[in-house]
Amino acid sequence: EVNRNIRFGMPKHDGRAVKDPKIEDHVITREQYVLSFNGKHNTPNWVSWQLVHSDIGNTARGAFEPDPDLHKGFHKITSSVYNGCGFDRGHMCPSKDRSDTKANNDAVFYMTYIIPQAPNNNQKPWEQLESYCRELAKHGDDLSIVCGPHGTGGEGKNGAADSIGKGKSQVNVPASTWKVIMVLPKGMAPDKRTQMIAVVVPNKQDVEENWTKYRVSVRQVEELTGLTFYPNLSRAVAEAIKEPVDRVPV
Repeated sequence: EVNRNIRFGMPKHDGRAVKDPKIEDHVITREQYVLSFNGKHNTPNWVSWQLVHSDIGNTARGAFEPDPDLHKGFHKITSSVYNGCGFDRGHMCPSKDRSDTKANNDAVFYMTYIIPQAPNNNQKPWEQLESYCRELAKHGDDLSIVCGPHGTGGEGKNGAADSIGKGKSQVNVPASTWKVIMVLPKGMAPDKRTQMIAVVVPNKQDVEENWTKYRVSVRQVEELTGLTFYPNLSRAVAEAIKEPVDRVPV
């Protein structure tokens, strides 16, 4: 069976951002999500997951842990690297999106999955969009979501930084965070009318709280990142839904 978190295809990169695939594009596949880990940056390149109503529960948040599935060729980042750095431990798939069971929630606290995220990015527009996605899921929509960091150089509570940590534990601070979302009414397949949401949010403290201010087209995120999203879509459907900038809600 195809992992439900990449049912429309795993994001494909064009080679611009990944020069050494063994180190910079290490794919980890789980029931909860699929991610591409960049051992040069010690952050994910992208994380992909499906969100439906049954994924949302009341499980208590767990503790951040090194990723047990990261093999010996990589240095395992610990949560302490983030202590006092001025950036949040930024989840890609949010904890609440995998809160139906403890096992599912624990999987979103592995450090391969975390980025240094400006607190105002993480706690304002990013959190707003996460909550909006869960509201769609609670109303019966089926969401296929991909997100990740881009670039180098953000601004946290302690000011601007290109990285946190030292030596092998150095973690790249991204310049922005991005997310693309396919919204499907329950039981529907993608077609030329499918709603697509995409944002690029600066990884800084002066961001606006309203996530809708950062909407772009999916195509713009592809051009920014060098990734192709949902590659299993037909060309006609992909061209129709990746070009427009979504305007719902106003």
